[in-house]
Amino acid sequence: MKITFLGTAGSTMSKERGFPSILVDDNLLLDCGEGTTQKLLKLEKMGSIKTICLTHLHNDHFLGLFSLLWHYWINKRTEDLELIGPEGTKKTVETILELINTPQDMMSSFQVRYKELKPANKSASVQDKSDLTYASVDHRIPALAFRIERDGKSSCYTGDSKPVQTVIDLASKCDLLICESTLPDEMADFAHDHYHFTPSDAAHLASESDCKRLVLFHISSFFANQMDRFKQQAEKALGKSVIIAKDLMEIDL
Repeated sequence: MKITFLGTAGSTMSKERGFPSILVDDNLLLDCGEGTTQKLLKLEKMGSIKTICLTHLHNDHFLGLFSLLWHYWINKRTEDLELIGPEGTKKTVETILELINTPQDMMSSFQVRYKELKPANKSASVQDKSDLTYASVDHRIPALAFRIERDGKSSCYTGDSKPVQTVIDLASKCDLLICESTLPDEMADFAHDHYHFTPSDAAHLASESDCKRLVLFHISSFFANQMDRFKQQAEKALGKSVIIAKDLMEIDL
């Protein structure tokens, strides 16, 4: 399994980091933040995307979808695109497409096939996807974490959440845990009040779920010059090396 980080920033972008999006094996996107289309063009992977999984419907995690869809329609993609997300995804996406005056005749070359996932307090299978499971997390709005298993390897992506048992269970013994770490340890109360992890929270999740490797993701751009501090806080709590995600970083499992 190959993981490519397209965008890694949390809440606001920086010069070096775009909004969240993770490419798995060149055909699956986890979230589709602003800037995703440009990264896919740069990597020459536009034509290989078959499925997009949205963790939740906050601005930074899905607004890149619309430039992606316009690119596909304008360039006459013919293969349908599967869009998986929380309840309300179809209505939200179609409303925005209407609000941005998407021409009806432009949307004729392929269809978006929606799959909305019901809340799940334990790991649940995604229908017709033997390699994909999910669970609900604790965020301001309905939100999901996803686990992908392919070729004997597994990766879990928390999306946005504060610490919650469902993520521990979903991530159990995975090869790679990609965990949001929006704010530093000294802001833990504020982070939890706003439904986010700290580096030590991510480390505890990795430890409790017995994951092999931990990647810190979705670090707020307000702390762009303090990445070493996030890494040190997580490594101190976990007791082993931790990876800080960067745009266009690749990890092979």
